Order: sequence, then C-alpha cells, then structure tokens
Amino acid sequence: MAQVLVGDGESIAIPVAVARALNASDSPEPESRAELFYRIREAADVCAWARLVDLASRREHSCAEVLGRLRDAGYTPECAERAVERGRDKRILNDMRFADSFARSKAACGWGPLRIERELRNRGVEPSEMPGWPDEYLGEEPAQERALELLRRKRMPEKNAYAKFVRFLASRGYSLAVAKDAARARIDEGQRD
Repeated sequence: MAQVLVGDGESIAIPVAVARALNASDSPEPESRAELFYRIREAADVCAWARLVDLASRREHSCAEVLGRLRDAGYTPECAERAVERGRDKRILNDMRFADSFARSKAACGWGPLRIERELRNRGVEPSEMPGWPDEYLGEEPAQERALELLRRKRMPEKNAYAKFVRFLASRGYSLAVAKDAARARIDEGQRD
C-alpha cells in the first residue's frame, strides 16, 4: 500500500498501482480534497480493471476469487465490486465456465466428488447449480473403480498400507466407504502379485 497525503498531516492508503498511475498522470495537482478523491477513485477503477484482466488472462477465476484478490491488493470493496461486475458484463468472468473448467481438471487429476464440491464452494460456486454435476464430470465409472485406479499409481507402503491408502483417498475427496473398499482391493491385488 502507498500513502497519499491529503492535507493537514492526514494520509490515506491506496494500492501501489493506483499511486503509480496518479504519479504518472499529466494532470495538474488537484485543487480540492473532493477532486483528489475523485482522481483516486478513477485511477483505482482503471487499475482494478487491469488487474482483473491480468488475472483472467492466466486462467479461469470465479467472481469470488477475483473479488478476494482485488480486496487483498488493497482496493476498496466498492471498487472491487465495480470491476467484478464489469468483468461479468463483458463475459470475462463467468462462475459456471470457471466451475466447469475447474471440475473437469480436478476430476482428471483423480479428485473425488466431495473434494471438488468443497473446493468449488470455497471459491464461491455452488456445485448443485452446475448442469450435469457430478455425472458429466466424473464419468460412468463407479467411484470405487476411480479410487482403485488412483491407488494403483501409488507404491505399496511397507507399513500401515490400509490406513495410508484410506487417508490418501479421503484427502482426495472420496467417501470413507469408497476409500475403505478401494484400499482393501488394492492391498489384495498387492498380495497376489
């Protein structure tokens, strides 16, 4: 955060990007406190928008994620909201598009439905609002088969294999029943080899 001297020793904190934009401006010094705050607001809106576009150019983000990132960068809640609303209007931000991309990528990595749902909620998206969740994303294969396939990629632990496998699958978002069944099946396969 940068400090802007308003007058009489008073200062306000603004994001560094906004301070740089104000510094680079060719405009004459503001004549009043109101004009200063107006310029700060204009510069903040421009900088928040640039930050949003930069974030969206790297990967899909949910509106809640971008809002949080902008607020963490020091933008006021109102400024962050204006930027996110503009992002929605211009279709740069779309929660369902983000959720679709996120769920597909995490399902491909072997995450289970519980973890994907938890992470989507943490990012401000309700999974039940996604068309086709979870069937379209997790496929026809039963959860136990997906979990067992995930365990087949792991080396068999020498000690406490059952407990380690169950913990691993639970951390990946599989239900305890599925994790237990898959762990037993993997251990049985390992003993046959």
